[in-house]
Amino acid sequence: MKLAFLTMVWRDYWLLGKWVHHNAKIVPKRQLYVINHGGDPEVDRLAEGCNVIHVPRDELTTDLTRRRWDLKGAMTNGLLAFHDRVVCTDVDELLVYVGDKPGGLIEHLEVAPMEGNATAPVGLNLVPRESDSAEDGLTVLERHPNALLAGKYTKPCIAHARVVYTVGGHGLQRGQFRIDPEILLFHLHYVTPDYQERMAARQGIVAQAKDHNALQENPEVIRKRHWINWSNPEHVRNKDFGNFDRAEEIDVSGGFSACADLLRGAIKRSDRQMVVDPRIINEHPRRIVVPAALRKAI
Repeated sequence: MKLAFLTMVWRDYWLLGKWVHHNAKIVPKRQLYVINHGGDPEVDRLAEGCNVIHVPRDELTTDLTRRRWDLKGAMTNGLLAFHDRVVCTDVDELLVYVGDKPGGLIEHLEVAPMEGNATAPVGLNLVPRESDSAEDGLTVLERHPNALLAGKYTKPCIAHARVVYTVGGHGLQRGQFRIDPEILLFHLHYVTPDYQERMAARQGIVAQAKDHNALQENPEVIRKRHWINWSNPEHVRNKDFGNFDRAEEIDVSGGFSACADLLRGAIKRSDRQMVVDPRIINEHPRRIVVPAALRKAI
């Protein structure tokens, strides 16, 4: 089984360090592919030993996210010519295998069903709580063991056949995927120590993209909610935290099959797209507490 991991990063140094350290426990660093958006020397340093690819960051356009995922999808498909599976995620997303195969994720993928184009892990959005420990030396999951079951992060990120990702990689265009209850995807966005700085930088991206658009001969009409997760991060954060507060807790001490069933029930399919609809999941949100046995994983 030849497995590659792919991400694209701009400035997220803490997260990149976690991404490299975590995935280098699964495959050699040469099988980790990092797209360095802008050629940042610090990204090169943190990803030393990985395959690092520089792409320019000369202008910030309103379709930046679409361009990023077109590139990541194309690279995923290219790498599939030389690997059996390619895991394509954002840098704040880490996979954890929770099955019983002694060879871990790689052995599991060798025998897991290959349905459609890709596999989606069970998506879990880590949510910080006032009760979280500030003790030194803790892992991320020891410090932040509470998570919201997330359709948005049940992403078809483990590709075994050609994929065309939707914006953000949350679904597939003209493709199908399977949800695997033995693989989890933890979204670390809210538990980064530099969360406020990261959001301020992304609000700057939105402003620069709007300025660039206004200077064009035929400027694009920008929808009100365009990039709302960056332009108004507190709105999105408060909504997620509110969903967590009203969520029903699921006991996952015996596994994540019930979570996977709920996510399968929220799948939306059409002739052109397949995605787990977060609106369906958030009608009756569910939360979990990461079992103690898994908290050393990240």
